Amino acid sequence: MRSFVRVLLGTVFTAAIVLVSFLLVGPKSKETWATLTAVLAVIAAVISAWPSLRVLEIQEDATRPCPTPHFDIASRYGLLLLRVKNIGAGVAYDVTLNWNKHPQNEEGEDVTALDSISVLMPHDSVSVLVGRPHELVQKYPTLRFEGTLEFKDATGKRRTQRFVCSADEHRKRLTFDDEMPKTLHDLQEIPEKLTEICKAIHERG
Repeated sequence: MRSFVRVLLGTVFTAAIVLVSFLLVGPKSKETWATLTAVLAVIAAVISAWPSLRVLEIQEDATRPCPTPHFDIASRYGLLLLRVKNIGAGVAYDVTLNWNKHPQNEEGEDVTALDSISVLMPHDSVSVLVGRPHELVQKYPTLRFEGTLEFKDATGKRRTQRFVCSADEHRKRLTFDDEMPKTLHDLQEIPEKLTEICKAIHERG
């Protein structure tokens, strides 16, 4: 639809320019000037319509679903996740990931759990465990993967887009900006430690 509108406006604009050139080199009359005025009005209308078309395209893109796969190294302490998040404002249906080469977990198995997703609401995501980052970095020379992603929007139109999913940028960078994730992770072990202390007290008592 976008291409059709662009071609239509371009055709009208080109035809108007050609007609203006023809009128300017031909004999002049009252009808000629009236026609020239009308053609110039058409040219002005086309020029003014072009920015409006671009604004409509931007608004359409803003409401379109945009499922995007990426590696998530920050959500779970000490774990690398493969996550697909819909960063768009529309619902994505029948999301399919077609990898050129699948990422693999620590056991060398292809990670395929997110190859097919029924529905993704706006700003919603699903994830699957890949493994421990330090183990994966040591085992695989690269963690960069590419492919194509297919999905349907609310109108049922199927769309295709390319993606790049990489964790290579984390090889020599800090995973977290502060110690809060580690602190929260360690706090989760307190109930277990308290249980062990209570058990030891009861055994001695």
